[in-house]
Amino acid sequence: MKLIDTQSHWYPRLLWEAYLHNTNYPRCEKQGGKYAFEMTPENWFPIPEHFVQLDLQLEAMEAAGIDAMVSSSASFGDVDGLPLAHAKEVAYALNEERARAAREHAGRFYGLATIPWQDAEAAIEVLEDAVRRQGLRGVLIHSNIMGLPIDSEHCRPIYRRVAELGVPLFLHPGRTVMEPQVRDYGLEYLVGYMFDTSLAALRLVLSGIVEELPGLTVVHPHVGATLPYLAARIDSSYSKPYSIGHTFARAPSRQLASFYTDTMCQSEPSLRRGVEFYGLEHMLFGTDYPYFAHADAVAFARGALSDGELETVFWANPARLLRLQD
Repeated sequence: MKLIDTQSHWYPRLLWEAYLHNTNYPRCEKQGGKYAFEMTPENWFPIPEHFVQLDLQLEAMEAAGIDAMVSSSASFGDVDGLPLAHAKEVAYALNEERARAAREHAGRFYGLATIPWQDAEAAIEVLEDAVRRQGLRGVLIHSNIMGLPIDSEHCRPIYRRVAELGVPLFLHPGRTVMEPQVRDYGLEYLVGYMFDTSLAALRLVLSGIVEELPGLTVVHPHVGATLPYLAARIDSSYSKPYSIGHTFARAPSRQLASFYTDTMCQSEPSLRRGVEFYGLEHMLFGTDYPYFAHADAVAFARGALSDGELETVFWANPARLLRLQD
C-alpha cells in the first residue's frame, strides 16, 4: 500500500540566511555555527539539522515506510514579514529549491509554493512561476499574514488565480494573532495554532470567498482543528443580526466540509469526528514532521482506520488532489 505524507516541512538554508538580515521580530541568528530562530520574542529555538537537510528527512521518511512527502516551510518559514523585493527573491529561490528536489527525488518529493502574500501582484507573479514553470503541486498560506486576516481584500485575486491554476491551497498555522497573550506555558503551540487556523478557515467561508470560487480547493490540517466540533453552533448563529445577518445558499458547515483535512492528531475520536465531518474522500495522511515522528503518525493511522480506509487516505485521496497521475 503506497503512503504519501501530505504535511511535512523542510527549511532550506537559504530561508534562514534570509532571516539573518531581519532586524525585527521574528529574527534568526547563528549560534555555534547553527541557526536559531526567534519563536517568540527573546525565545530562541536552535534549528536541528534534520529541519535543514532534505536527505535526512528522506531517510527518516523511508524508515517509517512512507513513499513520498508533500513539503512546505510552514509555521515560521514564510516571507510575508520581509521587505517586498526581498520577499519575492526568497520565495523564488525557495520554490526553485523545491522544484529541484522534486526532479532529483521524482515520485518521493512534492513541493508547495511559497509566495509573498502581503502583495497581490507579487504573489500572483511568484505563484504562476511556481506552478506553471516549476511544477509545484500547491501553495501554502499561513493562518494570518503578519497579523492581517487571510480574507483581506487584496488576497481575493490571489485566490482567484489559485483556483484558475487548479492547485490546492494548503492552510497551516503560523505565529498567531493572539501570540502576545499565549506566550506562557507554550500555549501558542498547544492550542493557539489550532484556534488561528480555525479562524482563518472560517473567514474564507464567512467572507464569501469559498462561495465565489467553487474551484478553490482548501486543505485545513489537523482534522480541521476546532471547527468540526463547533459546526452546529456556527450554523445556528452566523445569520443572526449580531453576526452576518443573512444566510448563505450553503450553510457554513457544508462549505467547511468541502475542504480537505489530514490525520494529524493524537486522538482516535478526533480522527473519527474528522472523517464524519469531511467524509473519507477528503481525508489525507499527515505527519507534521519534523515536529512529530513519522512512525508515530503511521502507527496512529493504522490503528484508527481500516485497511480500506487506509488505501483511500494513504494514496487515493492525495493522488487525486495533487494530480499525481499526471
